[in-house]
Amino acid sequence: MSNAVDTRAGTEIKVLVVEDEFFIADELRGNLTAAGFLVLGPASSNEDALDLLEQERPDVAVLDVHLGEATVNPVAAKLRQMNVPFVLTTASPAHELASDPDLAGAVILPKPTDFGRLVEILRNLAR
Repeated sequence: MSNAVDTRAGTEIKVLVVEDEFFIADELRGNLTAAGFLVLGPASSNEDALDLLEQERPDVAVLDVHLGEATVNPVAAKLRQMNVPFVLTTASPAHELASDPDLAGAVILPKPTDFGRLVEILRNLAR
């Protein structure tokens, strides 16, 4: 697998991962790191993700829509403010998210997520 180094800037692509399921978060972290991304997190809650965003600006983000009983809307809104593109991963139908102003227009990948497709999308969004 080719790595995710941005050859224009000579730096790794920083990706924020927000996922509340430990095993999924750990798998994402490991796979993204192996693919050459610099992973921020994973954060398991809106609060943790927003704290990370205060410390560092990612190039892109992967957001699980449902974090326990909460939704990832506060993080999505902050990322939009920062002009950081993001991918949503969810088991919910895409049409249910289309009317949400914080989430509308984002790339949506169903769970279980195709990792190869995720990597391709993240690289394209980071350009």
